[in-house]
Amino acid sequence: MILPDTMHAVLLTGHGGLDRLIYRDDVPVPRPAAGEVLIRVGASAVNNTDVNTRTGWYSKAVRGDTNTAAATGYDGASDADGAWPGALSFPRI
Repeated sequence: MILPDTMHAVLLTGHGGLDRLIYRDDVPVPRPAAGEVLIRVGASAVNNTDVNTRTGWYSKAVRGDTNTAAATGYDGASDADGAWPGALSFPRI
């Protein structure tokens, strides 16, 4: 199978509002290493953990419900403790 060089993707550039999501059509297709596979995604979905991670709701500085900042993010959220400390790096696809 011949793989394309680029793919479409939505990149999460950091914790915050919808402005932190960027749609691109020029993201390099990952190249699987030995023992790895590459799958073609035909459809995907977003769940509440995805939204909460983007907004920074898991930050220790945030107080409030999850709906409050779904579109704009939380002003008090910190990238340092925004979600899964030490496990996230941006951009994320």
